[in-house]
Amino acid sequence: MLKLIRQLVIFVLCLLSQPLQASLIFEYGDHTYKIITEPATWEDASVAAAEMTLGNQLGYLAQIDSESENAAILEALLSQLTEEQLAASLADDGSDVAFVWLGGSDAELEGQWVWSSTGDQFWEGDFNGTAVADRYTNWGVQPDSATGKEDALAMSLAAWPEPFYDLGVAGQWNDLDGATPLIYVVEFDGVSDLSFAIEEPAHGETYSGVGMVRGWAVSSDPIERIEVFVDGEYRFDIPYGGKRDDVGEQFAEIEGADKSGYTSAVNYSGLGEGEHEVTVRVSDSFGSVAEQSTTFDVTRFHQGFIGPDDEFELGWAITNALGRTIRISGAVIANRRYNLTLQWRDSTQSFEIISIDPQYVFPEE
Repeated sequence: MLKLIRQLVIFVLCLLSQPLQASLIFEYGDHTYKIITEPATWEDASVAAAEMTLGNQLGYLAQIDSESENAAILEALLSQLTEEQLAASLADDGSDVAFVWLGGSDAELEGQWVWSSTGDQFWEGDFNGTAVADRYTNWGVQPDSATGKEDALAMSLAAWPEPFYDLGVAGQWNDLDGATPLIYVVEFDGVSDLSFAIEEPAHGETYSGVGMVRGWAVSSDPIERIEVFVDGEYRFDIPYGGKRDDVGEQFAEIEGADKSGYTSAVNYSGLGEGEHEVTVRVSDSFGSVAEQSTTFDVTRFHQGFIGPDDEFELGWAITNALGRTIRISGAVIANRRYNLTLQWRDSTQSFEIISIDPQYVFPEE
């Protein structure tokens, strides 16, 4: 039963930590796309794409098979690329607008347009040609091989050419000289499996003193960074790689999942009393980013640190216990009297203070 509960908890935490992709990475359907903003020729872009991986999936220059996929890629490009990046990805055929490379080419045989990833032909002929096997196309008044060596497929990010704008609009395709350096889109057959959980601080719990921020993170691409934010402010990067056999069993298909723990000490008493929020952001080597937040309460003594010279007296306090809770009435700490409540926590295997109620301040001598 305990193992089943653990598995259910991990399953729910995974659902809560689906990846928020980095700005130049996005998903459509069950595929992932990565916008590469360093302009390259079509051939160099094809080679670079084939060397990229998402988990065990190789990349390739994007192949577009539907109107909705075309729209999703266009939306991502227009929303993420800067003016400077667009200006660095202009066609050299007189269009005077930005284009990005896709995975189509007719370099092998003029007029026979094929997808480099599959070898499937999707178009036959010039702008008067026809789609092959009812495959999706979105040409402008193209292809026209205007310069005589336009053998590579690109998507436009604006209407062209100036000043008439009569050959195509944003999202439509054009054939361009493959030697032109352009931004390109790499596609992967799959989505990121980056998952993680925050185990401490637990949502809605109360903390005091020095505690931990801890949890686990897994991905088929190596975890590169785990950042911790408190109340929206960056605090520190957290060490990663702690032994977690339970996570290794749950994610047996991911290499290294048994060394997926992260943990670091945090001084909860250094925060103000009341509610706070911890956000953990996890990044992997592919560029996927997952982010999750949890809220908790802080209770504290009147000073953030009780030192060895501060009075600490429980001799006259009254202690009673019920279930998993211990109540201490009349504890004298640093010249003040408090009522304290401690509660057993399975996660830390210890009693922790969850309530500090000041009762009396002793007059100074």
